[in-house]
Amino acid sequence: MGMTITEKIMARNSGRDHVVPGELVWTDVHTVMTMDYLGKTCFDKFRSLGKTEVFNKDRVICVSDHLVPPPNQKFATMLNEWREVVKQHDITNFYDLGRQGIAHQIMVEQGHVLPGTISIGTDSHANTYGAVGAVGNAIGVTDAAVAMATGKAWFRIPKTVKFHVTGKWQPWVMAKDLSLHIMGMMHWNGHLLYKSIEFTGPAIESLSMAGRMTLCNMTVDLGAKNGIIAPDAITQRYLKDRAIGDWDMIASDADAEYDQVYTIDISDLGPTVAMPGKLDDTVPVEKLIGTKFNKAFVGTCTNGRLEDIATIAKILKGKQVHRDVNMILVPASQTVYLQALREGHIETLIEAGVAVDTPSCAACAGIHTGVAGDGDIVLSAGNRNMTGRMGSKKAEIYLTSPSVVAASALTGVITDPRTLSI
Repeated sequence: MGMTITEKIMARNSGRDHVVPGELVWTDVHTVMTMDYLGKTCFDKFRSLGKTEVFNKDRVICVSDHLVPPPNQKFATMLNEWREVVKQHDITNFYDLGRQGIAHQIMVEQGHVLPGTISIGTDSHANTYGAVGAVGNAIGVTDAAVAMATGKAWFRIPKTVKFHVTGKWQPWVMAKDLSLHIMGMMHWNGHLLYKSIEFTGPAIESLSMAGRMTLCNMTVDLGAKNGIIAPDAITQRYLKDRAIGDWDMIASDADAEYDQVYTIDISDLGPTVAMPGKLDDTVPVEKLIGTKFNKAFVGTCTNGRLEDIATIAKILKGKQVHRDVNMILVPASQTVYLQALREGHIETLIEAGVAVDTPSCAACAGIHTGVAGDGDIVLSAGNRNMTGRMGSKKAEIYLTSPSVVAASALTGVITDPRTLSI
């Protein structure tokens, strides 16, 4: 019996020829990521193991993303303590304020994640790394500390569920819409809990790296262990000038065994929206046309990439955000921000009345930069919409794609971008 791509990666990184779901393995990890608000705790745990030097100072990646720029004295002090710890351990790759970005964006765009390897991080959306054909997984601070000390982590081999996606993408329909469609299709029935989700098919092969990152990013919100897309020519082009280290192509065997296979034809898939409070309560945008909101947000590790910014700039170019809407854009990294500046997108958005902020997790974490207050109705291109996620528990969050957010920002009500003359 052959193996899926996730099983192959687990096998090759644990020194085995073959693994099957349910087995426990002790694997090598390529990189370990930790961020500002958990970072000091990780290093404290690391030192409690009696260790003073990490397994590889080039492959422990430290990022400031949740707390930058610090919104208050408490977080400023926390950041100062974090910086001192990173300095003490002489970590090579430290992405602090001025070089920062959201950790998962940084890990992929800076070449710290490679096909066929395992990368872990102390944030739930580490599943993002599957976009380049790696196993990406979120771990707690104790497992992170062990990995920082040994370069290893333990896993139970997950069963794999395949989503084979066919058809042609409609104009203004994005990977986020497919992700939300799958949320509504599967619901929180536990079927995907601790499973690997593998995306295949011609519609996936046509996706850019930005779209692939969006899809894999949100697999954790389905309860999955990881999401993954086999590397191909698009992966090769993306990694050509950024990969740190050697890698090779890897894919599932033709006779690999899957727990379940679902086929989705996206030819008729339109813009999709998750209702406030529940990710899996999704509806076509048509059902919400005319729904009022007062805050628009585009950013996060799900939709803060250059492609997302270019999409909203195309929709807003030469127009104005509705007077009743406050719209915020937060690029996913300084690199993305600079690219968007050079391509003129930031100028377009500012002229349209969009507030552009420095890269961070921002309002997605409910900490700063556009948090929701009592009575706010937010239209967000982030990844979560549970009550209180972006601030007040008396606010509502509709979750959707950047194209829906931009189109709706023009009218002040939820709008189908396919109806615009652009």
